Amino acid sequence: MKYLLPWGLIISRVLLAPFVIYLSFNPDLIIGRWVVAILWYALIGDILDGIIARHFGVASPEMRRADSIADLIFWLGVGVAIWNWRPDIFQPQLGWIRISLVLEALTYIVSFAKFGKELAAHAYSGKLMGIGILLGTTALWWIGESSWVLSMMLILANISQFDRFGIAFFLPRWTPDTPSTYHAWRIRHNLPVKKYKLFHGD
Repeated sequence: MKYLLPWGLIISRVLLAPFVIYLSFNPDLIIGRWVVAILWYALIGDILDGIIARHFGVASPEMRRADSIADLIFWLGVGVAIWNWRPDIFQPQLGWIRISLVLEALTYIVSFAKFGKELAAHAYSGKLMGIGILLGTTALWWIGESSWVLSMMLILANISQFDRFGIAFFLPRWTPDTPSTYHAWRIRHNLPVKKYKLFHGD
């Protein structure tokens, strides 16, 4: 059970990504409540899987990598679903969306070039982005088009992407659970780093 719970939460996010996309192609089914419920489940699960794993003492670098990959797959699925759902309101923001995707790609390039594997930072900015997308998507479902909601989502997404790129750039070695670019800079200069056990362990 101590392995089943965290791994189940991680794998379920991967499986939910194509389901969210499927809903977006079926207007009669995509009534908002399904997608919003899935997003709330995914975000809460993303927070809990690490906490549960650390509580039971089963957290490992492999699990943290799998968690990061699951996040990427799920949120890409959400992005595709949202685009299918309301491309008219997202097309004017295409430039900012492209910047976010380019930064994501650059982060992976830098990470694989330096460490031979993807980043598993689980940064605070990424959690903030997830909350922003969750609240923004929830608002879009219930109130329709809203420029401030879109702006909030894209601002938080790009802040997170810049932060993740900074972490990959500054880290001298692959280090899972790096909370921010500032923490990566401190690790690079062999300075002590303080983490909150609830989110990143000791």
